[in-house]
Amino acid sequence: MSTNKRSKGKYPLRREYSAGGVVIKDKSEVLLIKNPSNIWTFPKGHIEKGETKEQAALREVKEETNIDAEIVDYLGEISYFFIWQGVKVYKTVYFYLMRYVAGIPVPSWEVKDARFFPLEKATKLLKYKGDKEIFNKALEKLDLL
Repeated sequence: MSTNKRSKGKYPLRREYSAGGVVIKDKSEVLLIKNPSNIWTFPKGHIEKGETKEQAALREVKEETNIDAEIVDYLGEISYFFIWQGVKVYKTVYFYLMRYVAGIPVPSWEVKDARFFPLEKATKLLKYKGDKEIFNKALEKLDLL
């Protein structure tokens, strides 16, 4: 879902919406992907037309990592700007706490790597401020798993 608008700066503005998951396995590991910029982050992707945020989050986890998961709770959203091919993009990502169900992490063509990390190591691997905030919310809710 995106709309094009003129921004006040030198770039046109586009709005994008994505959803993703913080997948926890055995209350001790979390699933991360390495994006094309070599940054460890959470699996996420665009919400397709006719799809709910929850459906998109589960689909993106499966597509990017080969992992089946189930949603436990909503964690919140993060929003940020970036420039892509001369367009300023304002992106909002909705995140869900997920419980691992099945599968072995296998990265899709969209990501460089996908694997489970111990919670403590993941805390050190995450670089983006929004990811760190969402992960802290997930850690606070571990008793729900």
